[in-house]
Amino acid sequence: MDVGPAAPQDLPAILDLQRRAYAAEAALYPEAVLPAMTQTLAELRADAGRQVLLKGTLDGRLVACVRGAVDASGVGQIGRLIVDPSEQGRGYGTRLLHAIEAALPVRTLELFTGERSARNLRLYERLGYVRDRSELQGGVTLIYLRKEKATVTA
Repeated sequence: MDVGPAAPQDLPAILDLQRRAYAAEAALYPEAVLPAMTQTLAELRADAGRQVLLKGTLDGRLVACVRGAVDASGVGQIGRLIVDPSEQGRGYGTRLLHAIEAALPVRTLELFTGERSARNLRLYERLGYVRDRSELQGGVTLIYLRKEKATVTA
């Protein structure tokens, strides 16, 4: 998989992939409306203007995407890590997560997922994220996880 920055012309395909990738998540939370499922192209364009969007492609075909930004407190916020359902389990999510971590010029990273999203929680914890707190939002309990980037010494 090739990883690189997403371009404005990629946004319609990213939105389509986002909806397909989040369908399984939405099934875990039938009582809630997930923002990833209702986001419009205009909203995605606005997000893209203030976030780093990385895409993963195979032979030119979009198969994964992730976004990140640095918040006012200097913490890297990672979100919407998505992989085409037909390509999941091949390490693409891990590769993109490492790429967005490297792209954000911060020491502390944070992301969240729903409490019923066991597969996501396993991935994030395997990659060094630690559960920090939980919050009820929109009828869903979100689990926030944090990670401190390793300091490289020569």
